[in-house]
Amino acid sequence: MIPFWKGFCLALGLCLAFGSARAGEVDHSLLPAWATPHAQAVAALPEPRGADAWVLLDRTEIAYAGDGEVRVRHLRLVKVLTERGLREGTFVLSGLGGKTSTVKKLRGWNLRPGGDLERMDQDSVVTVDSDSEDTLTTGTLTAASVPRVVKGSLVAFESLQVFRHPMGPVDEVYLLGRHPVRRWELQVAKKEGWFTNLRQVNVRMEKRHFSPWVVVSRAVPGESIQADDLPPLPRGETAQPHLRNLLPKVVVSFLDPELKSAPSCESWDTLATWVWNTYGTRAYADPLPGGEVKDPRTCLESAHRWMSRELTYRQVYLSPDRGWVPESAAETIRKRYGDCKDLATCFMAQLKHGGLSGFPALARIGEGRVEADEPVSPFCFNHAIAAVRLDQSLGLNAEVQTPKGRFLLVDMTSRTTPLGYLGTAHHRGRVLICTDSGGIWADIPDEAILRTKVEVRLEATADAQGALTGTLRFRESGDAGLRLARIHLGESGLRAHLLREVLDLPPTGKLDLLPPSDPFDLAKPFEVSIRFSHPTGLNLSGKEATLMRWGLPGLPPVLQRAGVPRAFPIEVEASSSIDYEAIIRAPWALRPELGALDLETALRKVSWKAESSVQDQGSILRLSFRQSRKPYFADHAMREQGVTAWKEDRAGLKRILDDGLVFTRLP
Repeated sequence: MIPFWKGFCLALGLCLAFGSARAGEVDHSLLPAWATPHAQAVAALPEPRGADAWVLLDRTEIAYAGDGEVRVRHLRLVKVLTERGLREGTFVLSGLGGKTSTVKKLRGWNLRPGGDLERMDQDSVVTVDSDSEDTLTTGTLTAASVPRVVKGSLVAFESLQVFRHPMGPVDEVYLLGRHPVRRWELQVAKKEGWFTNLRQVNVRMEKRHFSPWVVVSRAVPGESIQADDLPPLPRGETAQPHLRNLLPKVVVSFLDPELKSAPSCESWDTLATWVWNTYGTRAYADPLPGGEVKDPRTCLESAHRWMSRELTYRQVYLSPDRGWVPESAAETIRKRYGDCKDLATCFMAQLKHGGLSGFPALARIGEGRVEADEPVSPFCFNHAIAAVRLDQSLGLNAEVQTPKGRFLLVDMTSRTTPLGYLGTAHHRGRVLICTDSGGIWADIPDEAILRTKVEVRLEATADAQGALTGTLRFRESGDAGLRLARIHLGESGLRAHLLREVLDLPPTGKLDLLPPSDPFDLAKPFEVSIRFSHPTGLNLSGKEATLMRWGLPGLPPVLQRAGVPRAFPIEVEASSSIDYEAIIRAPWALRPELGALDLETALRKVSWKAESSVQDQGSILRLSFRQSRKPYFADHAMREQGVTAWKEDRAGLKRILDDGLVFTRLP
């Protein structure tokens, strides 16, 4: 039998020990009810290695309430693991602004490691303009932060937004982010009320690119999808395809036959017909200056020439629907500017005066490409061009033959691209030609792309201190930046572009820009010549002299962090060429360190040659560099081979750039 005093002490010790353990625990019930079980489930689990934060739950609930209204509730619970993970204390929502999208609720919780709770709860939130330098829209960003976030904090956010998107009740939800995700959920429903009957509404959920990213997932068709243990986005990798063509996402569509204020995504034909009607009702304007032109070919050429010279590409969306609805052609001509939709509509209007029929064609440029098996969605596209129906071929490269006839594709936003070609952003692209009877898919042929070529001619003389004085000439076909700089920035802007991007002149240098050729004469290459003086153009260091890299390409970036396996495929779209020749007169006898080298890799073909003729008064250097870039793609299965190919290409070019411009001074 235990004496009373010993039993009392033992009981007291147990109580103190139990109380101490309870005092050290975090009360997860302080979090909202939806977050508590997820926080408790990981309390004793090891944290993912190398992560700055751990997303314990990312749940999106999308409900359709009829008449185009979509309600989106987002629940997110994150555990902060490092100092870099502290920004998870801020939650950001984007919207179209106006009456199109509204933040109804935004709440936040911060359960700190010591057990105290900080809350952010507000019914009205402050939003900021989301415009970039070249856009003017009603778009907004709504951000809110919970206070005193530290390592170990459990941060929860809950938001509710209401959308009436101009293109209908369609949404896209991506799965991956900066941090690993333990549980990802998507729930979709029709929200019927007393006066709404949504039985005729069909719900469509389509998964994209789940492999190889999502290993474990569960789905109830038309209702929900769950995924576990999602990886974070890879860091520090370059040269990958655009993420829309790589990352897992779900496209959600509510097909409401009663909705008449937005296009139907029932099929590509229904979407295309809506686009045709929307553009067609605005494709009317008087003939451009010069009078009506009845000959089709002349009409095409004159409209293209006038619009390239007189109309400026500019994004101005002063109402949410302007991102999808064009301005009238007459108004675009009056204002002298417009976005891609406006310029396509204006071009379509002018075709009528030449007896031609034009159609809007939806495209995607600069941000991935439209895939062959895309689900019907307006978000597949970010660009609009014009398609001209042809009874017979005009012999132009940008013509496409379709099952419903021949069309010429014209992108009026590219002021540096002549009629009959498309810019490099359209390479390997697909367009949906929108007609009154439905959509016509067309693949853009390789020959339609205007290849970029730059010819560089350098002729200069060095003095005894290595200062270089001479002339540098550029002849640009396609769009390497010089023609575009002259069009948009004028001669002073072109001069600044040359100083910054080409010569990198110090304050003691000098540059005189000679009158360039007409940048709007798209039938001819654009030519620029400059006279310059650079105090260290042929830089002296001991017995070596090094020439500046003017007109030569830059070195490709490092592909990824060393020692980390490649995660993304590798893609290089570049298809361009450089033809460089230089004659340098120097007051000393010089010998090239690299006389000649031919390099051919999976990404480029290069020929380098350097010769020196020594004379009594010095030497004459003759240099030649010719490069052709190649498109390159290595898919998931071939990505490690792609890493090897990239490294070999970079090392070969680096040798030419490092050694080819170095010369040894002879006694």
